[in-house]
Amino acid sequence: MGIYYGCPSSPPHTVRAGWSEMRMASALSLHLSTPFSQLHPSLKPKKLHDFPTLSLSKPRKLSVNSVDISKEDTPVKPESELENLGPRRLEEKFAVLNTGIYECRSCGYKYDEAVGDPSYPLPPGYQFEKLPDDWRCPTCGAAQSFFQSKSVQIAGFAQNQQYGLGGNSLTSGQKTILIYGTLLLFFALFLSGYFLQ
Repeated sequence: MGIYYGCPSSPPHTVRAGWSEMRMASALSLHLSTPFSQLHPSLKPKKLHDFPTLSLSKPRKLSVNSVDISKEDTPVKPESELENLGPRRLEEKFAVLNTGIYECRSCGYKYDEAVGDPSYPLPPGYQFEKLPDDWRCPTCGAAQSFFQSKSVQIAGFAQNQQYGLGGNSLTSGQKTILIYGTLLLFFALFLSGYFLQ
């Protein structure tokens, strides 16, 4: 007789079923506790990923690479676009309107010719091209070569700017406001005719 686990009212065949389940569970635990390579020596698991290991024996040197913008006094020379164009293509250049605002590419500071620079001191209306050589960005200290002109491109060729009652010299945003503003005005005048008695 074996040890009886269970309540006294349960039939004895459930005890045998319980023992057989325990034997299977022990065999299962035996298989789970043994490594895979011992059970199947011909089959070796493949590595999916090779993870880098941390080696403390050989420290790597870190180097800091930075650009010293204080020594960057030479202006960036733009590539000449006029050399690549033919004589007829020169007439097809779009007109560019200078706004007098120059933005620093390093920090975003904007030099406005209408305001000047009170910290240097530069009076209002002082042109950017005539700035002294030792003038730097008041925020980050970048040279003048780091500044980019905020010019506006006018929709139309530079050759045709004197025609069209001044409409050719407008920017694309100004032309859009003029066109849709005129349409809205005539629409309002048309609707106002319904209110006349």
